[in-house]
Amino acid sequence: MTRAFQIRNEGVHHPDDLADASLLKFPGSEHVYFHDAGPLELPATIYFAANFETLKVIDYPAVNVPWPVMSRRMLEALRSVGEFEHRAVAVTMLDDTVEERFDAEGRPRPGVAGFEYVAVQLTKHVDAFDWERSEYTRAEFAPEYVWSTKRLVLKDVALPPLFRLVAYEGPLFVSAEGRTALEKAGIRGVKYIASEDAF
Repeated sequence: MTRAFQIRNEGVHHPDDLADASLLKFPGSEHVYFHDAGPLELPATIYFAANFETLKVIDYPAVNVPWPVMSRRMLEALRSVGEFEHRAVAVTMLDDTVEERFDAEGRPRPGVAGFEYVAVQLTKHVDAFDWERSEYTRAEFAPEYVWSTKRLVLKDVALPPLFRLVAYEGPLFVSAEGRTALEKAGIRGVKYIASEDAF
């Protein structure tokens, strides 16, 4: 029985879009890595330009940065089955069909903004990578980390609903219980990959 699943979004949901939501860049945004567990330097408000028709039917949108952006109800579904150390960063979605999105004071115009999504940073990773049974390539300049896997095996340890691995922090995983909670809540737009096939 698979104990965990890598989660990815299903891909862009509208053929004319490069992403379901695109970050409005801010100074230093290219150096923000949500897969790290350490502090992040973020502005007070983070904006994405988004296809609102897509957001009506999706909880895990495809975004143009490697950040896990999810609906608040997706996060709550995961929280309902266990604890995990994380930071939920509110993001503001702006309707990408509107050209003048901000007023003279720099605030979103009425009806242009949505507040139902967050970017999730896991602030503690799980030491569950089985070095003995997994098949992998170590990172060239940091051999304590894994660059890629052919076969990923997890140690027999407790897994939180949402987690990253200390040794292989790129992929984002949910436990089997986490997946069940997401499916029970009707969370949309998530692709599940058995942990042994994670990439």
